[in-house]
Amino acid sequence: MRIAGRRRPARREPNPMMVDPMMGLGRVVSILILSGPLLCSAPLRADLRADEAPWLPVSQVMSELARNPDFVEALYRRLGRDPKAGGILGPDEIKRLREMILGKDFEGLDRFPGLTVQGMGRSVRLAGAVMDRSSDDGLPPEPATDGAAVDEELGIPAVGTPPAPDAYLRPLGFGLEAGDRVDPALAERYADGLRLAELLNRLSLNAPDGGGRYRVALDGRTLDTPRALMETLARDGHDVEVRDSRYFANFGDLIYHGRDVLTPFWIDTQLPVPGTDRTLLVPVSHSQHELVVRGPVVNADLSFYFGIDGQAVFRPSVTRDQAWVMGRVAHRYRGEDAMEVIRLAGVIVRAYDAIKRRHPELPFGGYYALGVCNDVNAMIELRMRGATTLFPLTLDPQFFTDEGEVGRLAESLPLDSRWRAVADPRRILGSLPVDDLAALPLPSLREDVKKVRAALESDRPSRYAAGDVALLGAAAAVILVAGLWSVRLWFVRGRR
Repeated sequence: MRIAGRRRPARREPNPMMVDPMMGLGRVVSILILSGPLLCSAPLRADLRADEAPWLPVSQVMSELARNPDFVEALYRRLGRDPKAGGILGPDEIKRLREMILGKDFEGLDRFPGLTVQGMGRSVRLAGAVMDRSSDDGLPPEPATDGAAVDEELGIPAVGTPPAPDAYLRPLGFGLEAGDRVDPALAERYADGLRLAELLNRLSLNAPDGGGRYRVALDGRTLDTPRALMETLARDGHDVEVRDSRYFANFGDLIYHGRDVLTPFWIDTQLPVPGTDRTLLVPVSHSQHELVVRGPVVNADLSFYFGIDGQAVFRPSVTRDQAWVMGRVAHRYRGEDAMEVIRLAGVIVRAYDAIKRRHPELPFGGYYALGVCNDVNAMIELRMRGATTLFPLTLDPQFFTDEGEVGRLAESLPLDSRWRAVADPRRILGSLPVDDLAALPLPSLREDVKKVRAALESDRPSRYAAGDVALLGAAAAVILVAGLWSVRLWFVRGRR
């Protein structure tokens, strides 16, 4: 047994949006290329003027930047030399985006056609096919132990200096910044949050059937699961709450001259908007389970989700969201329910770690193939509530067949990536980050969602019942085939 009892200084997690200043011009263009298709279809220019909201549409930012000859020259070079600049976008989307940008159709960036869930899957597969897999950055961390038991002290209160307000912001030039602003209140608790997240993630990797264990020593007790640690803290006077929270996903994290840039990822639900010839487009939602701990020793804020970094883990919370992503708590868990959520989250951490070790070939760390941020949270909601209200869900159950409880939950999810899957308007509405639709930041989105909700509540016939129609059609086909077979038998017998 190895004993590790020192308190560790808090470390800052690498932020996906942190940028090396030396990348400069190329990074500006790359992020704007990525941000362009993230604003799909909704007519934002008609909804938001610069004097009406604290955020800006990408079209306005691009229009202003295009007046700078240096930016235009860099843009042309970038589009011509880096076919991978579009990230998870497929070749068709990159081609269309290139035409819009080089043609200075900046208004079109705000009306760029949204991808369906299936279309997004196709883009991910095509983009993954041209990826350079020489880097092992997406590999999961090594197991917590190598066969011997490891005991560590709790290590909280942790040693560490709160991040500076601009710690995760990087200037890109041309008035642009990328990254997140630090929340001062969360920053004061960040060191404890970082340490608690580390403990929970390492405890999650312990094999359920014994073997070498990673354990936390706390006042003479040794704890070897996330649930055991949190139950002990609760018994020692800590308040523990888990919140199932929903937001609009922010894929750009861009700031232009001090103002937030609207960079959601719009998705085509393929649901008709009543009274129009359009289908409903919505910004992709982000969901996470937030662990809030307050007490005599530990004061920490964590979130749990599967990120674009390819990791399903507990994460310390320290940054402040841009205002347009909104925020809503769908469910709150305390007591035994909170402990069950923490237990299941730990099981999910271990399952995803095992899957990624079996399938290192998955591009983007398994993002989309193993789900988006919503899938792991949908598993928890399904376990705790009997159903899920999250959309979209994209995981491929074939990767989860050896994962016991997590595999069964994955197989039970109403997956939107399946062929001919029909979007459920209840889950689309349930994923929105507002309780009151009037609070939605975009008038066009607000009106479309209101129409869809009204149609749902009035049971108006629509494509919402497409699944039922397909089922009836299949039944009718079976009856027809059976009838034709009976007629054939009647003719055959009549000839005898």
